[in-house]
Amino acid sequence: MLIDKPGLLAVIKVEHLFLPSGRKNQALLEQTDLHKYQEEHKIPDNFCRKNKESNIQMKFSCWPCRIVIESVVALRDHLSGGKHLENAANPVDNSEYFIDTALNGNWKKRKGVKRPLEETRLSKRERTKENKLARSIPILTQYTEEKYEETETYFENGLRKVRPYHFTFTTHAKGRWVGDKLFDVFAREFRAMEPKEYARCIEAGMVRVNDKASSVDYRVQNNDFISHTVHRHELPVTEQKINIINEDDDWVVVDKPGSIPVHPCGRYRHNSMTFILAKEHGLKTLQPVHRLDRLTSGVLIFSKSAAKARVMEQQIKAREVEKEYVCRVVGEFPEEEIVCEEPIEVISYKIGLCVVDPKGKDCKTTFQRLEFKNGVSIVKCWPKTGRMHQIRVHLQFLGFPITNDPLYNSEIFGPEKGKGGDLGKSHEQLVQDLIKYHTVENWINSDEYEASETVSETEIIENLDKIEVKSEIKEEASIKTDAEKQKLSDDFDTCAPFCDPNCGECKLAYKDPPPESLVMYLHALKYSGDGWAYQTEMPKWATFL
Repeated sequence: MLIDKPGLLAVIKVEHLFLPSGRKNQALLEQTDLHKYQEEHKIPDNFCRKNKESNIQMKFSCWPCRIVIESVVALRDHLSGGKHLENAANPVDNSEYFIDTALNGNWKKRKGVKRPLEETRLSKRERTKENKLARSIPILTQYTEEKYEETETYFENGLRKVRPYHFTFTTHAKGRWVGDKLFDVFAREFRAMEPKEYARCIEAGMVRVNDKASSVDYRVQNNDFISHTVHRHELPVTEQKINIINEDDDWVVVDKPGSIPVHPCGRYRHNSMTFILAKEHGLKTLQPVHRLDRLTSGVLIFSKSAAKARVMEQQIKAREVEKEYVCRVVGEFPEEEIVCEEPIEVISYKIGLCVVDPKGKDCKTTFQRLEFKNGVSIVKCWPKTGRMHQIRVHLQFLGFPITNDPLYNSEIFGPEKGKGGDLGKSHEQLVQDLIKYHTVENWINSDEYEASETVSETEIIENLDKIEVKSEIKEEASIKTDAEKQKLSDDFDTCAPFCDPNCGECKLAYKDPPPESLVMYLHALKYSGDGWAYQTEMPKWATFL
């Protein structure tokens, strides 16, 4: 027995959580008097060890001392300490204190009665805008409703396209930037342009520090406000219509086409789901509660409020939502049900690359073959966890990559394309090889344009070290004759309202990617939970009939 009388300590049960912001937190689930608890339960030395599957941890809370203790050994030392013995002999008034159920289970002093919330309480975004106005800080158009009018959308050759437009990126200096030259920061941290292009932008005044022109040799200072105005060229996406599966007071569920990202990212903004739904369906306050890869199609759930989004996010994190996908893979997938529980590790966030690795996070995906014909299989997938690229990585490990997966069905992973986790090279080398390959194929800037390039995958793999510059390859592949150059000049004049004479990309001609190259054969077929379910029709490529 750790203690021999009640009213001194409690056993508390907490759950470790990840907030929507990505920060860690703990929630208090239960608390029981330790004296009563130890009458019914045995307390081993590892009693406070966190359960990795449920993220549940047991702790002790000392009422006289108002502290939380996280190990049995520490509890024994505490109980024999002079401070605890003194507090236990002269108990303090705890009426002004309580164990906060939302603050890690720690003791907290009671405050006065909170004022009731105002009926018209402003959101955090609205309060930020008011603060900026009060401090005379200009609010850029891109942060107002006017952002939807920045440019225009048009349709051509089966594609949804956006006219080029000017856009200002803004950020405050990160701690790791302080003391570095402005040019070095841009060349190291960002990859949308070549380093020499960043130097030109800085000297031309397109990159500003604290709203003033700067130079390539300027040393970044703490809290510098850095802005970069660019002529933004978005990549085309499929013109396929977005079907709304369900809409009510709280939720909007859509069938996302492949090639369209969920939210603005990289070289996509107006060609993203949130912008398209806002501009074409009037749904301007949607919060995505989960994400699909850009090339993945299928069920995508949005909430109309942040509060509802958090409810659904918690259900997904607690694995209370069942997800069902369908894909088309290379080879004859086994007829019996296959369960893959290989851990997955992200080895590069910069290019979004994952591999099976013992040091990775726990994963579980169940697979069941539906059909097989002509060397390809249709497979249903039930991911229990939600790791980045989980289905694609597990299929690669099993030796059945998705037929048109531009990343994981590649010989850069080795002759076996990563089957069984055999890469034949270090993770660092794999990342370097993929960056070189993606650069030549124009994947880092546009992973659809590979169909327009003249360099084959085999040639690239064999000559990775010989390939250096992407801009010359783009221009050489796209602009070959004087007649074509003249046509480009004429097109530039015709599109003058949308072109910038200082923009190098305005002077390049691109071939349109075939619409079929914008779809990966992975589809979110159904999402369901307690009392609800949303499902799409089976995609056309998922049947041989």
